[in-house]
Amino acid sequence: MPEGILIDYNDGRPAMAITAGLRAPSFCTSFAGYGTGANQFQVNTPLTSGSTVFVLPTRPVDVQEFADNQTWIVLPIYMTSVTRNGDNGVTVNGTNRGNYQRIPNWAGTVFEILPAATYNEGLLVSNSTDFTAISNQARLMTCAYVGTVTVNGSMALPVSGIPFGKWDNNNVSVGFDGANIIVRDINYSGRDDVSASVTMELVIFNNTAPVAGDGITMTNSAGQVTFSTVKRPFVYDQQLTVTDNNQYIGDKYCQIVFTGAQSR
Repeated sequence: MPEGILIDYNDGRPAMAITAGLRAPSFCTSFAGYGTGANQFQVNTPLTSGSTVFVLPTRPVDVQEFADNQTWIVLPIYMTSVTRNGDNGVTVNGTNRGNYQRIPNWAGTVFEILPAATYNEGLLVSNSTDFTAISNQARLMTCAYVGTVTVNGSMALPVSGIPFGKWDNNNVSVGFDGANIIVRDINYSGRDDVSASVTMELVIFNNTAPVAGDGITMTNSAGQVTFSTVKRPFVYDQQLTVTDNNQYIGDKYCQIVFTGAQSR
């Protein structure tokens, strides 16, 4: 591994490597329901000045059906970008193929990566070009589930949260509808959804407070545990541009979410 901190409990779980370049996002808020305007969703939440904000969508596409001039329309309204509104929140922007002015039903979670100036207390791992800083002021998502599962068509999440995974099967699409992992056969060329099966490594993160234990534990001034290697934190590495082609992601995990007709 690169230079950093390696923690291995020898309990069958993968070792945890904290290296320069990783980011530990701080949870801001979750949102779900109908948006605040045509093709957009304004989310009001306090943000830290100078932080980097991003949104993890759990329902980025809303398929609406309605009549227009006696024609039945099936319209996907999908997220396209996020605009920061100062330190008061974000606006999630979207569009649709017909440029209809519709209110979307979306869901997701807002995170921020705190600026280096806020890391007065915490954990710092750096090299000559990059750093990883985990503040004791951050609200970190923690790992609630990890395991290998086989999904036959659909599977409810074993615990609530945001699912991430990795698999190797170029015959299926894998998505998440907010409650279930959905697997479909992408070789079928008809109009119906045809179920498929895939075995995958699944990790689920949620907003559960970390607990103290063996390894590294950090607390804030109120004595609350804000980071612990017992319940592994959600760390962000990089963005992935999803295409119709298979992509190798190494030992990383990508978010399971519907991003289009085929999510591979």
